[in-house]
Amino acid sequence: MTFKDYWQSNISAGKPRYKAVFFDVDGTVVSGRNAMPGAAETINFLRSIKTPFLFLTNDSHHSPEQKAHLINRTGVKVDALEVVSCSHALKDFVLERNLTGKKVFIMGEFGTPCYAKAAELIPCRELEEIDECEFVIAGEGYFDWHDTFQAVMNYFLLHRDRTLVVPNPDSCWPNSNTGKLGIGAGAQARFIAGLLKELSIDIELFYLGKPYPAIYEYALRYLQKQFDLPDLQISEVMMLGDSLTSDMAGAARLGMGHALTMTGVTTWEILNHVPEERRPELIFESIG
Repeated sequence: MTFKDYWQSNISAGKPRYKAVFFDVDGTVVSGRNAMPGAAETINFLRSIKTPFLFLTNDSHHSPEQKAHLINRTGVKVDALEVVSCSHALKDFVLERNLTGKKVFIMGEFGTPCYAKAAELIPCRELEEIDECEFVIAGEGYFDWHDTFQAVMNYFLLHRDRTLVVPNPDSCWPNSNTGKLGIGAGAQARFIAGLLKELSIDIELFYLGKPYPAIYEYALRYLQKQFDLPDLQISEVMMLGDSLTSDMAGAARLGMGHALTMTGVTTWEILNHVPEERRPELIFESIG
């Protein structure tokens, strides 16, 4: 069965169990420059029956417009307003900790336009100004790891109560152009935290992306606002993704519906060795 097959039966029910969908992107809707089989038709179908949905991504440095463009070139029609990045959840972190207007040091790239500016922060990448910053953000892309890592490590030696915010928790990412893996922002942040721990310094790592709650909670409020659904509950939203450790685990912890598609990182061999308590609620061959 595909996700589309299931959703047709879900909607046909008198009282559908789920009313909205969060889609993972890579491995679920697209694979590199190609759409997953049936993806375009499924998204069009959901629009035709007015099912609210969003695309959730741990890509922390592409803007919604850039991410939508990357998806659109595969033939799946996506609007930038339908894309939620883990970096969007930075706004909530800033508000909760009363950090509006503060200066923040950014390791690497963090969106064009910058997500830090969107969260009403003053972004900084000048190593000599790092001690003027209230916290550090682990961005992505290409930058001088050697000098940056050393500066950030020494920053936390002086400011042990500060936070390293990690929008994208992933340890690695697939390069669709080369077929090789890159080292992710999550791995970089944990490397720095590991070095500090050897010095008996424990810093706070605050994650924004899947499987952590921040992105899901932000996305729910955004969905409620965009579709005028103030009473929509998290338990009425289904998360469709290809990762047990990211998409499924995060959704399950929050009481969301969680459905695995077998077109990405999770194989049947992996799934067959997963304990019953970690198995997804539903399993689909593909999105459509």
